[in-house]
Amino acid sequence: MRIDAHLHFWQPSCGFDNRPIADHAAYRRDFMPADVMDDLDACGIDGVILVQTCPQAEETDWLLDLASREKRVWGVTAWVDLALPSCDFESLARRPKVVGIRAQLRRVADATFVTQPRVVANLGRALQTGLNVTVLAEARHYAYLAQVLDALPPGPVTINHLALPFPDVDRAVWKTALRTFAQRPDLYLQFSGVPFLFGERWRGSLPVLDDAFAIFGAERLMFASDWPMLLRFATYGDWVRAVEDFLSARHLPDSAIGAVFAGNARRANPLLQVPAKFPEKS
Repeated sequence: MRIDAHLHFWQPSCGFDNRPIADHAAYRRDFMPADVMDDLDACGIDGVILVQTCPQAEETDWLLDLASREKRVWGVTAWVDLALPSCDFESLARRPKVVGIRAQLRRVADATFVTQPRVVANLGRALQTGLNVTVLAEARHYAYLAQVLDALPPGPVTINHLALPFPDVDRAVWKTALRTFAQRPDLYLQFSGVPFLFGERWRGSLPVLDDAFAIFGAERLMFASDWPMLLRFATYGDWVRAVEDFLSARHLPDSAIGAVFAGNARRANPLLQVPAKFPEKS
């Protein structure tokens, strides 16, 4: 079994701001299930987790409606306004296919937003409800996020796209942040984002995967594509093969490769409902 832990759909005609933060003409069109299904089939991807793009509850409703009609979508990571006095996570968790929420810090101008008492309290309540908390953080957030991780109750936290080590990010600072994040035992790192982060030179930037692997190991890394964000610089198959080759070169046992491609996504998303035809440990 293989799971893509981070994939987006959007449709500009919906009328809400579902553009990616890195807006570009290449993304100003529909990206819908039919556009990626052939790639999923070719790469042996059995299920995907659909992740919010815009900070609006309306988009979450749209994603959940879409997911209700798409058998390949096994989970949805939703958006909530974490600045509210209290979020209704119980109702959200009861909605079919919801597995978590995302703190989309990259879209917030204030780097300290994640440390606000209401935000910390809401993140804690989300974890206590059984939801995964996914975080899109870049270098300006590292120190603040580290503080918050220490304050949160137990529960699975996922960091998107290797914590966004863009080329201008000091590698030592990034690795120090990853080591700090990794001290939380139930924190997972998505093995994704490299084509978007490094553009045309992404193949020469794969050493960042070595650093992430050295810190998190196969037990807490999860495959994700960030489709369609990667499409300006790579195909879906290019990225899958890059991850396959990276893991294969380390002569890992099948159980470790299975963890990166599926098992860790299941552990990081306790509410994920996997079709019964797949064995529990696949």
